[in-house]
Amino acid sequence: MTDTPVAVTASESPLPNETVKKEPIKNEMPKSESSRPAKTGRAVAWFSLLLNIALVGVIAAAVWWLWPQWTTVQQQQLQLQQQQQQQTEQGKLQLQQLTDQVQQQLALVADQQKQQQSLDLQQQQALLQLQLESKKQLSNGRTWQLWQIQQLLQLAGQKIWLEQDMPAALRLLQGAEQQLALLQDSSMQPLRQAIQTDLAELQKNTVPDLAKIQLALTSLRKTVNDLPLRQSERVLDETPVVAIAAEADWQSTLIQHWNSFWSSLVHVRPTQPEDLSVLTAGQQLSLRNTLQQQLLLAELAAMKYQPELYQAALQQAMDTLQRYFAAVDPQVSSASEQLVQLAGLAVAFPAPAALESTAVLDQVMRQSMVESSQ
Repeated sequence: MTDTPVAVTASESPLPNETVKKEPIKNEMPKSESSRPAKTGRAVAWFSLLLNIALVGVIAAAVWWLWPQWTTVQQQQLQLQQQQQQQTEQGKLQLQQLTDQVQQQLALVADQQKQQQSLDLQQQQALLQLQLESKKQLSNGRTWQLWQIQQLLQLAGQKIWLEQDMPAALRLLQGAEQQLALLQDSSMQPLRQAIQTDLAELQKNTVPDLAKIQLALTSLRKTVNDLPLRQSERVLDETPVVAIAAEADWQSTLIQHWNSFWSSLVHVRPTQPEDLSVLTAGQQLSLRNTLQQQLLLAELAAMKYQPELYQAALQQAMDTLQRYFAAVDPQVSSASEQLVQLAGLAVAFPAPAALESTAVLDQVMRQSMVESSQ
């Protein structure tokens, strides 16, 4: 509020009282002049009063006019506060609901994770079981194939040491190597290398030409009857009959004279004077049959890959040929040279002591059995 001017009296003058008292009242003014300030003060007082009343009225009018608006504003603020409070409560409620939903979602996610973990564990177990079954099946399949390879190697050994059939043994080993190649298993590489080593070793050895030896000995046996003896043979009337009988049944004749002649001619000795005596027809036939038997024995020994028996039979045939047949005769000399050449041929079968692949296969099969049992 603005200050309203008020009439100031002498007693209320701001000047000090002492100054007023000290002034000598000598020159008093006239009444007309003294009443003017009083009237002026009253006018100012009334004006101030009117101004205050007007101001109060203005304030009252302003209050009367602003009160409804203020009341409205207060109501609006109250409503706004209530709305804010309601919104806050709704927000809290929504937040609580969202929190509950989030917790529910988290619980669902946790359950799903547990279920997923359980499914993953089941899948891992199923995969592990499948791998084990697959491994067993592969192991069983590999065991079966290893068994087939073992059978091939055993047959190859039988062909080598029992039947002396080198080509068949080589074919069996090559079949085993082809079976390993189809497996495409790096763990079978040592076994495959061992089979290749056995193949190279067997192919390096030369198998004797038994057909050539057999033909040569057969040809010599056929010429024995034409070889001249070292003494003058007596011409016997029964010679053609004996020859025919010998050609018809030479096996029985050979068996008949074997026991009787072997005891007397089995020992090799220098030529004696009695060796040059005249032999009877039976002795001549027995002598020729003995030589044929010795050549036949050498032939059988060669076919059986028996070098000791082969060399012994040839030695006996050469001794018989030198003792009882005419050495100066071209046929006898040719027969002797053929016997010497035949004695220089090797008839031993080039069989190794053992197959390296057999020992390696045993190790592989033991390892396969250990893996299949795990």
